[in-house]
Amino acid sequence: MKAMAPKRDEGLWNKLVYIDPLCGSGRCVAGSDEFDGSPLIALGIHPAFDHLYLSDKSSHNISALKKRIYKPDYPRVSCKVGDCNTVVNEVIRNFPERSLGLAFVDPEGFEVDFAVLKALASRPVDVLYFFPSMIGVKRNLRQSFVQKGGRLDAVLGSDWRNVPAAKLAVGKPLNEKELSNLDTSLIHYLRRQVRELGLIYQDDNPPVFRNEQNAPMYHLLFFSKNVAGLKIWNGIKKIDPGGQRSFSGKGF
Repeated sequence: MKAMAPKRDEGLWNKLVYIDPLCGSGRCVAGSDEFDGSPLIALGIHPAFDHLYLSDKSSHNISALKKRIYKPDYPRVSCKVGDCNTVVNEVIRNFPERSLGLAFVDPEGFEVDFAVLKALASRPVDVLYFFPSMIGVKRNLRQSFVQKGGRLDAVLGSDWRNVPAAKLAVGKPLNEKELSNLDTSLIHYLRRQVRELGLIYQDDNPPVFRNEQNAPMYHLLFFSKNVAGLKIWNGIKKIDPGGQRSFSGKGF
């Protein structure tokens, strides 16, 4: 927002909007710590978003979130109960003219169809996708390989079975090149699919999030139609959670 608000003031964009289709209740709990989740963080950002589209499948979550939104913010927030795959289409159909969006797509598992990315790519929207590459996708490759039309097909598209990680999961032999790219093959596959949608500016080194046992769980993927979006994101990666800047970005 610090980077794009001046462009809004110059008239390049009429509005800057935020889309969070799996927003939760607005608060998160990790052990004994409780802290703001993505919708409340986005609401508190200054310079401010012009409008925020927040939705969740749980009516309980949306009810709790509404109670946590300050009344002065009501006019710039749309809260909706609904499946992310349906709600995103509604948001895109009504996307304000000459607006730039940032979408944060944050599933726990297989909730998000690839069609969500396709819809977002039809408008000037940068996408942060918290992709369950290890905890969800990799663990289910073997079972999903023979399950045509299952959730993994909806999430990844139908060609994922040719990915080295998927072939290995069902015991198929791999050549030397496939073995060398095994750990990143799913991410590279998804990035190729998204690139075909026009979101060609992507993070080549997406942050990996691990559990307490240091096992990889998620990748945080970034997609944009504009090189400026990627430049901003790469700058953000150099700032650690405590607000300190680094040159390597490893503190993210």
